[in-house]
Amino acid sequence: MHLRNLEKYKTGGSGNSLTLGIPLPKTPDGRVYRYSPNENAHPRLFLLGDRVSDFALPKTLTSRMTHPPGTPGTVCPYSGVLNDDENFTHPDDLGAAKEIIAHAFHADAAAAIHGMFDDLARKNAGNKFFEVKTGARPSPKPAPRFARNDLLRELVCDECGRDYGVYAISLFCPDCGAPNIHLHFAREIALVREQVELAGQLGSERHELAYRMMGNAHEDVLTAFEATLKTVYLYKETTRLPHVAATKPVTNDFQNIERGRKRFAEFDFDPFGTLTADALAVLTLNIQKRHVIGHNLGVADAKFAEHAAEARLGETVPLVGDDILQFAAIGQLVIDSLDGWLAAAGRGRGGL
Repeated sequence: MHLRNLEKYKTGGSGNSLTLGIPLPKTPDGRVYRYSPNENAHPRLFLLGDRVSDFALPKTLTSRMTHPPGTPGTVCPYSGVLNDDENFTHPDDLGAAKEIIAHAFHADAAAAIHGMFDDLARKNAGNKFFEVKTGARPSPKPAPRFARNDLLRELVCDECGRDYGVYAISLFCPDCGAPNIHLHFAREIALVREQVELAGQLGSERHELAYRMMGNAHEDVLTAFEATLKTVYLYKETTRLPHVAATKPVTNDFQNIERGRKRFAEFDFDPFGTLTADALAVLTLNIQKRHVIGHNLGVADAKFAEHAAEARLGETVPLVGDDILQFAAIGQLVIDSLDGWLAAAGRGRGGL
């Protein structure tokens, strides 16, 4: 039987014994689904695209890379460990490949059966006692199509130029293994800047809405800041030596500088150590300001007044776009410090 449709996917073999290679379904932006073989690397799913066309790869590994980009192997972006490319195939894509093979085989089988009757009809064309009519060839069923979506957070690694997408916060580039949390937070700052600009464009008659938008932007900074610190801490906790006792569950420790410092002291690291006294004071004030805006409708209380000399009890805490962006910039300094810390420890990561 001639396997015309199946042979489109042939990568080896001959005759009725073929080795097939099925291309992975792609998202609208040309990425493929990848799924970490590490069942503890939540949420496991990520997307892998191509390297951006104008990116010049370095000739040797940079100090932040743990894997030569563009070579066999994939780094789990959530746990940072390396495994073979085929072990990252998404279960849905395995099912999709089977559907593609089944569709091609059925098309080849239908064509073969129709061909058999065509041959029989030709051989008996002059037979007065036996006539075979085959009719028109059946129309093949449409090839299966598989919907794939791009994820919310899309990144381009600044070390190797690889395009990829992740859920929530990932720690490492899936191609070169470089830490990427600074990219995540920088993207948050870009979105916050847009929020601040939109709020600033509202006229005085819409000051209540503008205040609400500013409040959301301010909250987004702290949410991203806290989530990043927590993600890095939990990653380091999973990689600590087995004989070290587990610490207490993490709650909102990273909404407080001293409690956050105490957590990272377990690893002899201070994420706030690079900040000046003034920057640390601004960070402390804004963390407390978030509490007032989120839980006290923006009205200053006694605890907030301890940190802000100009605050008056019972009055609305002002929100200024420049102050929010300053808060974000100081947060970026802390995240950059965390990022560098991860990079310094990066070469100790192993396989899944």
